[in-house]
Amino acid sequence: MSDTRGAFKADPTFADLWAFDPESMRDTFTRISKLAATVAGTTFGRVVLVDGPTLWSTGVHAARSLPAVNRELFSNLLVRPSESCWIEDTLADARTRNNPFVIDDPLLRFVACAPIIMSSGQSIGALYVADRACRPRDRKIAEALSDLAGLVAQACERPKLERELAQAAAEAEAATRVMSTFVESSPVALIMTDRDLRILHVSPQWRLDMGMQDVDVIGQLVYDIFPQSRPRRQESFDRALAGETVRANRLQLFLPNGGRPWVRSELTPWRDATGEIGGLLCMTHDITDMVRALEESERSEHRLKLAVEIADLHVFEIDYVNRTLRKEGGADSFFETPKTYEDLKDNAWCVVHPEDMGHATAVWDACQAAGQPFRAEYRLHPVNGEDVWVFGGSELVLDANGYPRSLVGVLQNITARKKSELAVTQARDSAEAANRAKSEFLANMSHEIRTPLNGVMGVAGALARTDLSTEQQDMVRLIETSAQTLESLLSDVLDLARIESGRMTLSVAPFSMEDAVRPVAALFEPNARRKGLDFRVDLPDDANGVFAGDVARIRQILSNLISNAVKFTSRGAVSLSVAGEPSGEGSSLIRFTVTDTGIGFDADARKRLFERFEQADGSITRRYGGTGLGLSISRSLAEEMGGSLTAEATPGQGAAFSFVVELPRRDGAALARTPKTMTEARFDPGGGAARVVLPRVLLAEDHPTNRRVVELILGAVGVDLTSVENGQEALDAFSSQAFDLILMDMQMPVMDGLTAIRAIREQEAAERRPHTPIYALTANAMPEHAEASRRAGADDHLTKPIAADDLITAVMRVAGPDEPELALRSA
Repeated sequence: MSDTRGAFKADPTFADLWAFDPESMRDTFTRISKLAATVAGTTFGRVVLVDGPTLWSTGVHAARSLPAVNRELFSNLLVRPSESCWIEDTLADARTRNNPFVIDDPLLRFVACAPIIMSSGQSIGALYVADRACRPRDRKIAEALSDLAGLVAQACERPKLERELAQAAAEAEAATRVMSTFVESSPVALIMTDRDLRILHVSPQWRLDMGMQDVDVIGQLVYDIFPQSRPRRQESFDRALAGETVRANRLQLFLPNGGRPWVRSELTPWRDATGEIGGLLCMTHDITDMVRALEESERSEHRLKLAVEIADLHVFEIDYVNRTLRKEGGADSFFETPKTYEDLKDNAWCVVHPEDMGHATAVWDACQAAGQPFRAEYRLHPVNGEDVWVFGGSELVLDANGYPRSLVGVLQNITARKKSELAVTQARDSAEAANRAKSEFLANMSHEIRTPLNGVMGVAGALARTDLSTEQQDMVRLIETSAQTLESLLSDVLDLARIESGRMTLSVAPFSMEDAVRPVAALFEPNARRKGLDFRVDLPDDANGVFAGDVARIRQILSNLISNAVKFTSRGAVSLSVAGEPSGEGSSLIRFTVTDTGIGFDADARKRLFERFEQADGSITRRYGGTGLGLSISRSLAEEMGGSLTAEATPGQGAAFSFVVELPRRDGAALARTPKTMTEARFDPGGGAARVVLPRVLLAEDHPTNRRVVELILGAVGVDLTSVENGQEALDAFSSQAFDLILMDMQMPVMDGLTAIRAIREQEAAERRPHTPIYALTANAMPEHAEASRRAGADDHLTKPIAADDLITAVMRVAGPDEPELALRSA
């Protein structure tokens, strides 16, 4: 067809491009054609090759063998396709309907072909099968044709490959001869071996260097001549035989004549005619004189390095010409990451601590201006979180044109001296911190002691204004409770003083574990039940019985742990479990574990948990009271007994405290009886009540004892008293009701008193309500506390403990002359 004739004529012949004669392979191609016809089940199978302007073909046909024909009669689709082709009906296909083999003998109606593609990707012809009848496409036959066409392509390329291989072998043999000649005439020490390390050729210089001028080494194994090399060089020989070039910059040989020269060596594999590694080339260069000089230099450098290290110096030189950084001494120990030239070339100050950068650069500028060497003390970047102080000195070396050539410097580690100089400052800071902690502790203690004292004084005052009745019993109970609270706080202080002075003594006596555990738990069970907590005590038989120990101190520890558990748990459970296991002759290891489902604590809080003068919250809105001494004292008591006190917790999921102590068993011994505390004493509360009349007073107080004290005092004189437990509840009550007086505590949960006072004053202004007198009634008795009340908007600052007369006087002052006279009213 005309669209392909130009491309046909441009094709080279097989002799030009592929260098093979297709006639020499006619028999092979004919057999492949027959196999293709057999596979396809046809009588026509041919190999057609493009040979310049003509087509060369061979194969089988029922009628006759087809001669070479002019390829201009065909299109590339059929004579040199790029992919397999399957034409089911040649008369129906425009590409074949005019083909002479279709319209004339042999009248082919079906044809399929597979391209013959060389390794270069060029198609040089096709393998055909055809028949007189139409045939639908058969995938298996098409794949078989492609495989057979590949065999034709391989046969076409084989002559060229054989010639190229023969040429390569000849070139390799010539190269081997050249290499052998080179080795034997080389002016350097060179040895050539086979794969078994058998010596094939050596250079004269190698014989001279090895002292083997008169020794016939050809044919000997390297290991036979140098037996010392097997353990030291086996790995290097193996790597080289695997195709790697192996270099050794410094290697000592052990020669048969006793010599011990140092050499630089290089092992390189050489390849035979087939491209396989045939052996090794080993070149050596004697560097004995260089090594000896280097060793002497190293010894001198080692002495200098030792002196530098003893002085804790870091000597460095930044060479701007050769772009190198030389370091001596404890260089890298000064920095977390070793410094390189690239790190320092543009800014040598990058190693200086940012806070000391300004000082160091200012000293440098001053020294440069005065023509003096730089000397200064400064910090480097921290190493492992710790500051490194250095005394630094450096000089800038300039070339003849005034450009920097190098920067030479010395750094001396003066961290230890600086730490000593800073010790006084740190001691002062520590003392100030201790004083602050002590002041906060004393302030808290003052607040905590004033609260129960307020109960004592308030109830005592109320008691003096009433006849002894059932109501008096109620007041007596409050007095007793407050006294016990005060006693507990004072006991903590006294215990702390004893522990710190080393005067803590234990009173060891037989006691019943049942009597030690159950009464303590009973003290806190009512409060736990009121909070809706599940309160459990587990005392199994193996932990029960009589033991020898200080039962009072054991009870003190358990009381503190259970009290904290109930205090810090708002829902869930609190439990005390006791477990015992034998630990020696007549002794048991007792483990008391108090667990709760309360607020828990995190790892940071755990670190501070047992420290003295520490509280979880020292702010005015703190939710939980206490001195911050209970756990510290408990741990000290546990350790005094030879035991331990530990804690585990998860924030928001509760905590577990374990008190472990070894106690001797004393079954059958007389038991020590511990006097009951005030909390353990049982009493019957009174049933009386006081009448209340105007004026209307709002009391915001979170402490139940303090609320009861005010209720008793003011209830006895005819006051309409409304009590709430925090500032938010006070604000809510004020929003819905009118009061003649508000008594506001400062420290309360949810909202503290000062915040509530400010909110009330803002609400009065916004709603244009009349001014309501507000008195701060608090245990915060310091002058700054009174000033804070005044700034918040309070009219007065009343401190606890407050006498009944003083509280009544304050209320009467607010009631004014127009109010009815306040009179004592008894139930």
